[in-house]
Amino acid sequence: MLLETIKKDFIQYKAQAEPGEFLTLREAAFAEFEKLGFPTTKHEEWKYTNLKSITDNTFQSTCEIKSLVNELFNASIESKLTANFLVFVNGSLVNELSKIIEKDNSIVISSLATSRKNNQAIFNQHFGKYAKVEGQAMNALNTALLSDGAFVFVPKGKTVVHPVVIFNISDASDLNVLAQPRNLIVVEEQSTLTIVETYYATGTNASFTNVVTETYAGKSAHVEHYKIQQQAGACYQNNFTQFFQEADTNINHVTLTLDGTLVRNNLHFYMNGENCNSLLYGLYVTDNKDLVDNHTRVDHAKPNCFSDEKYKGILKGHSTAVFNGKIMVHLDAQKTNAYQRNQNILLSDDATVNTKPQLEIFADDVKCTHGATVGELDEESMFYLRSRGIPEDVARKLLLTAYAVDIAEKIKIPELVELLEQKIDGKL
Repeated sequence: MLLETIKKDFIQYKAQAEPGEFLTLREAAFAEFEKLGFPTTKHEEWKYTNLKSITDNTFQSTCEIKSLVNELFNASIESKLTANFLVFVNGSLVNELSKIIEKDNSIVISSLATSRKNNQAIFNQHFGKYAKVEGQAMNALNTALLSDGAFVFVPKGKTVVHPVVIFNISDASDLNVLAQPRNLIVVEEQSTLTIVETYYATGTNASFTNVVTETYAGKSAHVEHYKIQQQAGACYQNNFTQFFQEADTNINHVTLTLDGTLVRNNLHFYMNGENCNSLLYGLYVTDNKDLVDNHTRVDHAKPNCFSDEKYKGILKGHSTAVFNGKIMVHLDAQKTNAYQRNQNILLSDDATVNTKPQLEIFADDVKCTHGATVGELDEESMFYLRSRGIPEDVARKLLLTAYAVDIAEKIKIPELVELLEQKIDGKL
């Protein structure tokens, strides 16, 4: 059912699109999607994530905005920040809620649609160059039918003083909605940027968000990227984030998945120069019959690079989590240091974790470790707290909060961490 809608949407797009390089790119992407089709559980990378609840449903792209969106934005934890805001509802920019406070006019913070025209040279140089569509059906679908999204360009040697918040809302008040946001972030040599990418939902119908984010980090650039997923209700999301790093870059990425019926996070790093540092941290809290699938890949393509990856999960109810992390050390990537671990706490006998840490090493002078743990709360720690007069439910919450906040504190915006700790505490 969804496939029929997608085909109709692309025919409609082609009928009104201007001929040129952008249209050619999207036609090629749609051809790739038609060849591949939606992933199924027969595909190894989608073995534990069944998309039938999405593909058998009917979703519709819409730009209609309800007044509740304003209330949701104003009540959000992110709106309390002093920041630049780009607010999107169902993939379309909402000008009245968006706000740019950065004073440096050489820094571009705008919608993708606007910058494709106003910053054409930069757009053409980077768009579609990192998040490949070959063999990636969901990336191909997004490229073919993207709605709008954020464009951030930081010129050489510049620092964006205030964080850029890419605020996404799925408004399913009247119908099942399909949104395909696309973000392009270009941080040139010796520049610094903090991005907060956040997701909310409103309405009682279902929503499906298929988003792609491409980030280019030039030599000696520093990027902080935080992704916070809070789409409560019948919300489905596939998220692909690709970082392309030149030499001496530092990237700190944190993913917090706190809500969502089905969430698939694809996070890829490619180190294209020496002395890159890549930090990947994640926390997922699941309940009911939710499914969260984290797939990561770190390509150490050059020597003397470092990556550190830690993902933690707390599972309740009949929920399911998937972790598949791959570290790829290429032939020339000598002196690589790469670390990966996945830790899970099950609070229910019915919760399930499928975890698969992976290493592929083609160099011989490296330090790499990987591992995974699945278990319950530590009995000795519980006994210690109970023996000091702390009630069982309070002791349990203290241990879980300490376990979870370890990841939240990787975010380097103190006021955001404080608000997120309150949110996590409420979830536990």
